[in-house]
Amino acid sequence: MEDTQNNVSVGVSNNLVFIKVAGKGTFQISQPLRQFSLEMIGRGYREFVVDLADCPSMDSTFLGVLAGMCLRLQNLTVTDSKAGSASPGTGASKIHLANLNARCMEVLRALGIDRLFCLDVCELRIGGQTAALPSQASLQPLQKQAATASKERHAEVMLEAHRTLMDIEPQNIPKFKDVVRFLSEDIEKLRASGESGS
Repeated sequence: MEDTQNNVSVGVSNNLVFIKVAGKGTFQISQPLRQFSLEMIGRGYREFVVDLADCPSMDSTFLGVLAGMCLRLQNLTVTDSKAGSASPGTGASKIHLANLNARCMEVLRALGIDRLFCLDVCELRIGGQTAALPSQASLQPLQKQAATASKERHAEVMLEAHRTLMDIEPQNIPKFKDVVRFLSEDIEKLRASGESGS
């Protein structure tokens, strides 16, 4: 059963991509968030602001997707600098997490991924200056796609997210190795049933 209280709104302003999470950051909203971020990175955006003021907690899949976004941006920064090309916009490649509560901050630190993000706990700092977050009215809801996405696709996103957390911080391996094994087996079963059903 899908939790309709958990949603994401998005918008773009001044070369910044804004993402507002309302409700828990869970696996249910992770797939559309990942898809949206890939699309924005593909369009040349390199700086993201994730407003977590209304997000009481985040699960490991959601955090793995955010961490994966950071890694993609870091890899692009290295690639852009080697090629001598600058990205459109500010040239910065980073993700700001704004308005985190103590619980979310604790989970980031426990997983060892807090170092990946710019943590703007009280106010958003862009380029050393205080910046205002856009109003909810200026953001558009991000479609969850839960009804149309396959179970296999959901499992693949969850698997990638947990592998990312394990790759970033070795201390996460014991925490998620069973989850990764289960998801890998689940994906194989889903693929096998899809092949036999076609």
